[in-house]
Amino acid sequence: MRVGLVTFSLMNLREGGAERHVREFVNIAKTRFELVLFPTLNTYLQVENEEDKNALIKRAQELEKEGITLASEFYSLVDRSITRKERLLNFVDFRLLRELSKAYYSDLNKIDFLFSPNFISPDVVLMASHSGKGYGILINGYIAPLHMDPLLYSIYKFRIGQESFLSSLPKNLLISNYWAKAIKIMKNNPPKFVAGVNRVAIEGVIGKLPTNHVILDPGFAIDPSIVKYRSEAKDNYAIFAAARVEPSKGMLDLLRIMKLLKSADVKLKIMGRLKSDSSNFYRLAERYGVRDKIEYLGFLSGEEKYKVMSSARVMVYPSHDDTNALVVMESLAVGTPVVTYAIPGIKYVYDGVPGVTLVKEFNYDGMAKEINKIMHTQYSLNDEKLQKLLSHHSSWAKVVEQEVNLILKYGIKDMK
Repeated sequence: MRVGLVTFSLMNLREGGAERHVREFVNIAKTRFELVLFPTLNTYLQVENEEDKNALIKRAQELEKEGITLASEFYSLVDRSITRKERLLNFVDFRLLRELSKAYYSDLNKIDFLFSPNFISPDVVLMASHSGKGYGILINGYIAPLHMDPLLYSIYKFRIGQESFLSSLPKNLLISNYWAKAIKIMKNNPPKFVAGVNRVAIEGVIGKLPTNHVILDPGFAIDPSIVKYRSEAKDNYAIFAAARVEPSKGMLDLLRIMKLLKSADVKLKIMGRLKSDSSNFYRLAERYGVRDKIEYLGFLSGEEKYKVMSSARVMVYPSHDDTNALVVMESLAVGTPVVTYAIPGIKYVYDGVPGVTLVKEFNYDGMAKEINKIMHTQYSLNDEKLQKLLSHHSSWAKVVEQEVNLILKYGIKDMK
């Protein structure tokens, strides 16, 4: 069975948790299907210079060595320069998405079924509509424009420090219209299934599509071997970890929380990719008088990451945008308790879990108090309920097998 993967995740030059999920899917699915990758429009939009282009080509060549076939037009499309005007007009009439579907048309015709393993943009919808192929989608994250109107979304982005309200609102009006058009197409040509990594992922307008809705359980996994990094001996610091250190993950909330902890002499270590334009972050840290309390470690992985995480007294995670929060599960696995916002996705997975303290979103004072309390408490995460949760989320094979079975079930039906 030839399955077309419509995704940005495998070509994303700045990977995160959802990209990890797609990677795990590919590692197993390529033994069950013939996979053909159709990179989404976002793949090409991330190319801003020759360095980005070369990095993208290198990534494509690595995937081909792994046995993944790329759409034949990929290398031509990488050379295609996209103007600012075209980007804006695409929100109005899908011109770039339609152009992409046409470019991929000959390859799409050879596919049996299309699957979007991390649905964050409507590329697969246009490709399915253009080619007449059946498709399924997996929602890994929280697609804010499908849950908030443009006004609320603009207020939200302003509040988390991502963008000013006045500059955000016109963009969000365009984005809202863009998604409304996509949903209209999806209602007329619905996916064969909509899967979500938890219930929160498929709520809202996506949950009302006339199709089969499936919640994966487990919806994600961690490497069970990381428990070997557990350490009873804790150093006197808190940790924040995310693939991308940005406002949606609580980057600026960290500073407001640290300001309240100034007198408690709490040190914070930050792991992740900080955006190149990080001057505002450090400027705010200076203004709050906490610059000397923060140590930026950069992006760490593997043993180095887990050793730093396990030695911390507490994980501080004021994220505004998460469904499963893989890093929270990893922190628990290495024996470090977590204080995090009670946003819907995190609450769905971790409410009532020993070692996880949920605080109302934007409650900086509440976060600071809970962090300070844990910093002065001897914690041991050996609760039976927690061990069962960790065991339940210890196999990517169990996660991916559910996705493979969905493709087989609905893809084969579509071929008949």
